[in-house]
Amino acid sequence: MAKYDAVFLDVDGTLLWVNLDVEGYVGDLAAYSKSGPLTVERASGPVWESIRRHIKENIKHRTEEDLAGFKAENARITAEALDIVAPVEVLTEVANRRISFNPYAESVRVMRELRSMGVPLYVVSNWDVLLPGILDDLGWTGYFDGVVASAAVGVEKPEPDVFEEALRVSGASPDRVLHVGNDPVTDVEGASEMGIDAAFIDRTDAGEHPRAAVTLPDLAGLPDFVRG
Repeated sequence: MAKYDAVFLDVDGTLLWVNLDVEGYVGDLAAYSKSGPLTVERASGPVWESIRRHIKENIKHRTEEDLAGFKAENARITAEALDIVAPVEVLTEVANRRISFNPYAESVRVMRELRSMGVPLYVVSNWDVLLPGILDDLGWTGYFDGVVASAAVGVEKPEPDVFEEALRVSGASPDRVLHVGNDPVTDVEGASEMGIDAAFIDRTDAGEHPRAAVTLPDLAGLPDFVRG
């Protein structure tokens, strides 16, 4: 019998990493450059800044329609910084196509093992409202009993409202839940403040977190910990 009634899983840095193909972006939009050749070196800063802007501001956009407008404006701002003149729909399509979501090698195996143990899994992540669609594209929807994205709640971890919503969705008691994440503040401290055990996934070798129930270098050891 598992020691927890539910496991909450963060996404970025825990189950997968996000990559941006700057070289592909440059290839797609080079013909629209108005200030000489568009190079990877010149594009890298503004393109990665667009990702940081999305991470910082997506919480303000709680519907898909509103988020689509924000993404189009973000793509336009990035193009303007690079003196690229192209239809906004082209800019948005390229921005969407050149971002990828890459599962860690052990993620699917671990989710399958946890499910085989009868442990309900819930995504609890700081992410925009498109998160359910991304999980579906990855073929992961069937692993989860619920998805809580910060933008749908209106606040981000470590704010308690995110964890409260996850507890409501799961129907689990805080002392019977494990939250799994890679961020020492948003995941470990946020969960701990709610009386939820936290598993710190330390992929960068930062060292054990004093408030974590367990610190692991990746997800591989998670089923054994949950099993108890």
